Amino acid sequence: MSEKPAIDCSERNRVLNMVMIAVAAWGTILAIGTTLFGIDHVTRKVTFAPSLIRGAITFFFVAAFVGFWFVAVRRRKSRDG
Repeated sequence: MSEKPAIDCSERNRVLNMVMIAVAAWGTILAIGTTLFGIDHVTRKVTFAPSLIRGAITFFFVAAFVGFWFVAVRRRKSRDG
């Protein structure tokens, strides 16, 4: 049987960093969208209704998620070697 070659640590780190950047970029785009658009309470449809608080809340939670994820990965790396 042939074994699959092990992915080296630098390749895994590169992929993980790319995924983290992609999630942060997605969150930023989501925050921009929630800042610019909202629900019209009369028609119940999405409309242009800028609101900084909606965008800030969205951005905060995405940034907190990516930040905690980053810290967890760094702690794991320092613990593993």
